[in-house]
Amino acid sequence: MKTIFSLLALTILAFSAFGQALEKLYPITKGNLWGYIDKTGTIIIKPTFYSAGQFSEGLAPVRLNGTYGYIDNTGTFAIPPKYDLALPFKKGQAKVFIDSKPFFIDKTGNITFQHNYKRISSFEENSYAIAVTKTDKYGIINRSGNLIGDTVYKKINSFVNGLAVVYGFNHLLETDSTTEDKIFEVGVIDSAGNWIVAYGRYQAIENFKNHYARVEVMEPTKVGARWYNHEAVIDEKGNQKFIFPAKEFQFDYSDEGFYDDVAVVSITSVDIDTVTVWSSDVRTDFRGVINTDGKILFSDTSWTKLTPFTFNRAFVLDGTGKWKLINKSGNQVGDSTFIEIMYERYQDNLENLFADGVAYVKLSKGWVIIDTSGVILTAPLPFDEAYYNRLYRVGQIIFFEEDISIESQEYSYRYGFWNSGNKVMVNPTYHAIDMNNFNDNLIYVMQDGRKGYITPTGRQIWKEEKTKNKPKRLNIDYMNRGYYYASSKYKKELAGFGGWANSNNQSKPATPAIKKSHNQLQVIIDPNKKAIWAGDYQGMKLFVVNTSKDSLYFEAQDSRLYLKIQAQDKNKEWKDIEYLPSSWCGNSYHTLFLAPNQLWEFSTPVYQGEFKTKMRAQLLFKKNKDQKVGDIIYSNEVDGYINPGQFWNKQEYYPSGLMDPYND
Repeated sequence: MKTIFSLLALTILAFSAFGQALEKLYPITKGNLWGYIDKTGTIIIKPTFYSAGQFSEGLAPVRLNGTYGYIDNTGTFAIPPKYDLALPFKKGQAKVFIDSKPFFIDKTGNITFQHNYKRISSFEENSYAIAVTKTDKYGIINRSGNLIGDTVYKKINSFVNGLAVVYGFNHLLETDSTTEDKIFEVGVIDSAGNWIVAYGRYQAIENFKNHYARVEVMEPTKVGARWYNHEAVIDEKGNQKFIFPAKEFQFDYSDEGFYDDVAVVSITSVDIDTVTVWSSDVRTDFRGVINTDGKILFSDTSWTKLTPFTFNRAFVLDGTGKWKLINKSGNQVGDSTFIEIMYERYQDNLENLFADGVAYVKLSKGWVIIDTSGVILTAPLPFDEAYYNRLYRVGQIIFFEEDISIESQEYSYRYGFWNSGNKVMVNPTYHAIDMNNFNDNLIYVMQDGRKGYITPTGRQIWKEEKTKNKPKRLNIDYMNRGYYYASSKYKKELAGFGGWANSNNQSKPATPAIKKSHNQLQVIIDPNKKAIWAGDYQGMKLFVVNTSKDSLYFEAQDSRLYLKIQAQDKNKEWKDIEYLPSSWCGNSYHTLFLAPNQLWEFSTPVYQGEFKTKMRAQLLFKKNKDQKVGDIIYSNEVDGYINPGQFWNKQEYYPSGLMDPYND
């Protein structure tokens, strides 16, 4: 299984400066403990902590054992460790969790307000946050915890420029008259809870983007089998700007929305009522540009692609297969044409198209930089995407991504960069690199599983030591992600029930030493049988044993069983400390089987923490392949130690690509 490093998951390493008077420090690890270095690589705070967060406003959240507190830049606790989880300070306030409940504290450690909410979003730079009651009603509070928007919503989307889309509890409920009739309760409010768009006007509203939002009108005109004139655009005051003439044009699906107060649209070049079969081989549209009133400003039937506008400029691809630079009048700027432009349409990085007033384009002689007048500013640059799978631009840095998934069993990609500021070129060397903090003194990288920091010139400042320590216990403060993978041996009569599972962990005969009883399914945790988990951690054996007379069946996702570890909380209630992700791809779902007198053997981690508890495994299975709802079986109970955050803290997960169809 390849190791996937999500750059977005490295936020713990995206460190803000303490303030004007304090030098920035950078977390490092030694063994399984965290400390801090300065920009020269000198250790300032010795590795002492099990987790280390970013410094902000002079304090950093760290976990000493099972709980978090805050240290200053000398490593001294300014707020003692007592929280399940703690986040950095912003505007004198930090979000912490106690028994999974969120609170906000000041720099003395005092809770700024008490509440009975189940969840509260972070305030960030805002004066308001979204709060959710125990009965899942959404409202808005201020930094003092006072309610400024009543808890009357089924959901409140994230605020964008002080506006949020909200949903009522009757939204999408079916009426009694017909199953086709539904109630639509969707609207828009501001951060004070005032209505911008009341319920009843639209049946769907997208989040605002650059001051405008796309909506679906309440009563579309139905023509034959299609609904036309169904979508519209509103502004931030709730005014409906125009209804899309759907038979004529729609937003360009690649870059929906307005940029520089104009939008790219796909204009239909055929009568769609006459089209019986749509084919990608037959071109039925071209590109144009509309204003915020829905008026087409200009278009060209030869245009196949058009980027959004920024700095009053856009790039257009015509029938010749060449890109041109145009202005907001649709006129070409300069005489040059380009083979390629550096713009990731699916990475939402429009700001990098003309960042700092320049763009990267490819000529026959290579990549060059141009300004907004189309003037070529450089000689060919020292890189060619032919050697790499993808180029990313972030400001003045060009990142190279090289696909090594075929040659490497552990890593999918390798990264390098070219820095236009100092003309430094680093070939793909690192298996992860923090692309979002390249203007810092040090940049986080990872190479062969070892963390490190480099300067913007590519010089290595610090690299994690290679250790040959004995496997250690897993000390974490979050729920572990499901890891029990198995496969079934091929049987002709059960073809289609797990015979092709993508796992090397096949079933094996159940030996008398492992069988604990007969004529049943058993899940057995054996703490006396030592194992290695995930290559580096102490583990113990877990067996799924079928001593019944029939084959048993197990639903799976990409060979992952519905098997997880639970622990007793302080009230002796059993709670999950591991979770099973859900795939959005139907091909992930299949069924495994375990034949009579066969078993699967797994390794499960030996957790380390300061909370002593009882632990067990829970497994979902079916007695026959036609059973609709599975049965649950539990393992024997064993003693263990965990940390409080393992009961509730589910980390964010970012899929690595189409071959990773999971969002959690």
